Amino acid sequence: MGLLIKNILIIGFMIIFIFGCGKSLIKITAKLDSDPYPMFGRTSARNFYVPVTVSDSLLLYWENDVHGSFTNSSVTIYDEYVFTSDLGGRIYVFDINDGSKVGMLKSKDAIYSAPLIFKSVVVYAVAEEKYNLTEIIIYNFKTGKEVFYEEIYSRVLSEMIALEDGIIFLTESGRINRYDLSGKSIWQTETDAATRCSPSLKNGIIIFGNDDGEVITVDLEDGEIINRKSVGGIFTGTPTIDDSIAYMSNNNGMIYALDLKSIEIIWQHDTHARILMSPAVDDKNVIIGNLSGSLFSLNKFNGKPNWKQQYKGVFQATPLLTNYRIIIPDLFRSLYIIDKSTGIPNKIYLLEGRAKLSPVYFDGILFIGFDRGILRAYEFVY
Repeated sequence: MGLLIKNILIIGFMIIFIFGCGKSLIKITAKLDSDPYPMFGRTSARNFYVPVTVSDSLLLYWENDVHGSFTNSSVTIYDEYVFTSDLGGRIYVFDINDGSKVGMLKSKDAIYSAPLIFKSVVVYAVAEEKYNLTEIIIYNFKTGKEVFYEEIYSRVLSEMIALEDGIIFLTESGRINRYDLSGKSIWQTETDAATRCSPSLKNGIIIFGNDDGEVITVDLEDGEIINRKSVGGIFTGTPTIDDSIAYMSNNNGMIYALDLKSIEIIWQHDTHARILMSPAVDDKNVIIGNLSGSLFSLNKFNGKPNWKQQYKGVFQATPLLTNYRIIIPDLFRSLYIIDKSTGIPNKIYLLEGRAKLSPVYFDGILFIGFDRGILRAYEFVY
């Protein structure tokens, strides 16, 4: 009897282990998507503005969870599949229609950036803190097989860029890299400065800041440094490029409008508190928030304030802009839908955890994520 009970317990633990951990596999057939959401900010210039008119009423469409918590990254979307990463080292894929899990990839260390999605592959970076390394992985989700794996020195903590035929990524040590989708290194450029800012790209120019307060531009084709200018502060977040102007913020609470080609300062504004989010830019305005709960609307052409509102929360995730509303989460478990002309909330939704993911609008659905790895999709009610 004792042996029987022992065998039953062993089998039970094996079942829990196998099914609790889940199989590391993504195998899906996606249709060609001419307008996906393949990276953080949708485009390499980082666009957080969607010219649609939405209501302030939300209805839960579906909810699911992941293994670990989130960073201030975002989901990425291709066809009918929603991809997300977590700090537990997982890549998940959900059906956009009902939220069911259709695949997962497991790693031992944390993933800080949004996965890059292409027609048949997903590219992601796993940061190994103990050894200060990053695993760059290219995975074919049509065949369900890993097609490229490489360990590189220094961690990738920032958002990556999806090109038509490859990727751009930055390491914490300040090395910027371009790879093609077979995993071949096209070029690498050392900047020799600690870097936690994400890169952005437009018109063949890559731009990012570093911990030394410098702003650097790099040529997309050959990786050569074009300009390097000391501005001040520690740059985090992601530059947002609109036309030929890059909007960037730093830990000193400053937001800058810089000429992309010369990186000369066009205007600057002091928010008086640390900024971690990326600026959100529409046709007229720049929206930026800081860790003291201040939210600003600035004229994007001259930096003059349109309004400032003080909230009780902490703004860290990048807001989503629509025609008339700002949708922004905070770390005090709230999701705000705000009148873009005044900065006054239309509605406040209370969440069960600290909001982390930057909100994404795609085909009429709003995606958010918060503590305990909860991913939600909402419909707008009209």
